[in-house]
Amino acid sequence: MDKKDIGIKKNRVLISALLILVALAFIITFIFMWWEYASQDKYKYYSENAIEVEATITQYGIHYHGQDRRDWDVWTYYEYESNWGTVYTMHHGTYSTEQEAKKHIGEKVKIYIDPNSDWSSDVFPVVNYERALRNAIIWCFPVPIVLYLLIYRCIYRNVLNKKIKKKVYGSSYNNDRIIHTPLPNTVTQGEVTKVVKWLVCYVKVKYQDENGATREKWAQSWFTHKEAKFLQQKRTINIVPYKNTYGILEELSTTK
Repeated sequence: MDKKDIGIKKNRVLISALLILVALAFIITFIFMWWEYASQDKYKYYSENAIEVEATITQYGIHYHGQDRRDWDVWTYYEYESNWGTVYTMHHGTYSTEQEAKKHIGEKVKIYIDPNSDWSSDVFPVVNYERALRNAIIWCFPVPIVLYLLIYRCIYRNVLNKKIKKKVYGSSYNNDRIIHTPLPNTVTQGEVTKVVKWLVCYVKVKYQDENGATREKWAQSWFTHKEAKFLQQKRTINIVPYKNTYGILEELSTTK
């Protein structure tokens, strides 16, 4: 028979790491989408000034993927020298073998060049301000949500739980693996009055705060369905009032 911590002592390393990764993914995508929108001015310039010319595929090279250099493919490159002396070269095709890439050496391909720089492309630049702006705006909506989850659910909750645990076990408390005895008058009883179940569960508790006033508040922690069911069935649970909030201090018995 093992016991699993519920509430302030629960290990949140996994969910914290997950929230950090999700937040980074959304923020990076958000920045990229606005960068893409800002880049439309550049694409507009190229679309208005690009000149269509004929280049020649002159060389190929092996392109490795990753540091282990086990995965690779073969790239061909075109080259074009303008009348004003600028040499334009860029990756054109991707092939699985050198023999296949060699077959394309000497081929003529249509490309577009900027006469005022060394920019070139084998695809005509397309400008779409509306689509780029729409995508950028769409990615604005999830960013505040993931930032809330990261700042409140990850950073703030971990800091608050650490403060509550130090109140219960003393300022020397720094390791959840050590068995500690709660200090006198730090743990009290609360009554579970409501449970809301969704992807995660929320628990509402009636309790007396540090000033003796009766309060009824939602616990600021997330709970699994199993944890919420346990708290609801137990009804009277151990909590730790702390300033204007509280932490739940319970253990769920599990059988291996």
